Amino acid sequence: FSLNNTLEEELRIELCEQQKLIVHLKSELSLKDKMIAEETAGKYAAYKRISKLQQEMNLLKEAMNAHC
Repeated sequence: FSLNNTLEEELRIELCEQQKLIVHLKSELSLKDKMIAEETAGKYAAYKRISKLQQEMNLLKEAMNAHC
């Protein structure tokens, strides 16, 4: 009877540790998802800015060519 209780207690402890690990990993995953979303948004904003600057550069080139 005592051996069975000890085994059950060990399993309870292991289960508790596993549950804590799961909570930690979910939290970490959530944080990484947020980081990826922020990075993706930043890249999108940068590409939009690059596109706008290229358009402005093309307009300036056209204006310079028109004056020459």
